[in-house]
Amino acid sequence: MADVKDNLDNLYDVITGEKALRKKELAAKKAKEEAIKNAKNKRRKTVVEDGAKLKKDEDNSDNNKKVVQNIKLYEWEAPDIYQIKYNTKGFKILVAFCLAFILLLALVEQYALMAAIIALLFLLYVSSNTKPVQVKHKITARGVDYFNKMYEWYMLNDFYFCKKDDIYFLLIGTKLRFPKLLTLIVPKEDKDAIFMLLQDKLLYRDIRKQSKIDKITYGEYIPLEKV
Repeated sequence: MADVKDNLDNLYDVITGEKALRKKELAAKKAKEEAIKNAKNKRRKTVVEDGAKLKKDEDNSDNNKKVVQNIKLYEWEAPDIYQIKYNTKGFKILVAFCLAFILLLALVEQYALMAAIIALLFLLYVSSNTKPVQVKHKITARGVDYFNKMYEWYMLNDFYFCKKDDIYFLLIGTKLRFPKLLTLIVPKEDKDAIFMLLQDKLLYRDIRKQSKIDKITYGEYIPLEKV
C-alpha cells in the first residue's frame, strides 16, 4: 500500500507541476502580448501627435530623401492637337507650288529634299483633316502628367507660353533625349493657374529671338512680364 501511495503522490506532483508550469507560460505569454499592445498604442500616439521620422542611416543617404506623394494639384481638358485650317484656294496654291518645286528637284536629282517636301505636304493634309480629341492633363506634386505619362520635376527643365490664333500653347522643355519638348494646349481661363504652379518648380524660358519655324508652329512667344 505504501508503494501505491508513493506512486500516487509522485503522479500528483507531476500533474500539479505541469499545471503550474502551464500557468506560468500563459501568464508570460499574456504579459508579452500586453507589452506589444502597449508599444503599438504608444507608436500610434507618437505618429498622430508628433509625426513619425525614419531613423537616420548614415550609410545610405537615399533613406533621408523626402517622399513626395502623387497628389493632383491641377487638371484641365484641351484638344490633343492644334487643327490647322486652310481655305480651299490657298491650299491648292500651296500644293501647286510644292509640286512645281518637287519637279524641279527631280530634274537636279535632289531626291532627299523631294521626300522631305512630300512628307511635309502629307503632314499638312493630315493635320488639317484630323479632328482633335479632348484629353486631360494634370499637374501633380511629383510632376506633369502628359498623355497619361508622368514626367517628374527632375526630368523637366523650363517652360513658356505661346499664342496662336487665340490658342495658348504651354511648352515644357525636358532633360530627356526624347521628347525634348512637351506641347500642351491650354484654355485661356486656366493659363494663370498653371503658370503659378509651374513657376514654383521651373524657370520661365527667356527667348530673345524666336525662330520663324517655332513662330509658325506655336505662334508668338509670350514674355514673362506679359504672361
